[in-house]
Amino acid sequence: MSVIQSKEIIRRGKPAGYYGRLQGGYICSHYGEMIRDETLTLARLQQFLPCDYETYCSRGEEYRHRLSCVVLHALMLSDIWRTGCESRGEWGGVFPVHLRLTHRECKQLTIDILSPSDESPFWHGLIWLNPDHTGLYFWNSEHLATDIIGEQLHRIDGMVRAGHGPGDIAGILRNGGIK
Repeated sequence: MSVIQSKEIIRRGKPAGYYGRLQGGYICSHYGEMIRDETLTLARLQQFLPCDYETYCSRGEEYRHRLSCVVLHALMLSDIWRTGCESRGEWGGVFPVHLRLTHRECKQLTIDILSPSDESPFWHGLIWLNPDHTGLYFWNSEHLATDIIGEQLHRIDGMVRAGHGPGDIAGILRNGGIK
């Protein structure tokens, strides 16, 4: 199944405007400025529009992997997090950057960091509540804010060490508690 086919299945035929995207799509100002072998940096990613992520990702797996590696490197994660990144649409193929972080001491705690895409113009932090694919967004932003993500992950680690499970952590983060 291709990425386009899987996006259609996930979208279930809903029009593109369903996810808050402007009718007719985004104007992609960086498209012409992208050079095939340019060095990708955090500063460059922070200038990307949602369509720029899609354009870069559409170049192939190697380029999608580059996007994910830049974000992972910028997050400067501690060893407490096991990391993975989607490369072939194994988690739905909807987001150009789809990182999956699992806490080493609480294996049922999984967090996804999702980039802007054709589906949504925002970065998202998603915490999975149970194995049947029920998740809760605990963070959304128009920009890649690695400092805020890092702060959230540090808070989550503290909550795991205090004995909280994924459901409790999601609720606390959603309500802005435990600083």
